[in-house]
Amino acid sequence: MKAELICVGTELLLGNIINTNAAFIAEKLAVLGIDHIFQSVVGDNRERLLSQLEITK
Repeated sequence: MKAELICVGTELLLGNIINTNAAFIAEKLAVLGIDHIFQSVVGDNRERLLSQLEITK
């Protein structure tokens, strides 16, 4: 099984907060033996999120 992680939030892109959720989820995926092959961050914008979902298909 493979996993891709898309994190959504303009505050992540701007560096206002550290993406601790992504680190936590990545660690848990590894423990479960799931290959974490891609990770991205998208701002709070519907069109950009939809575009990212198309890319990761």
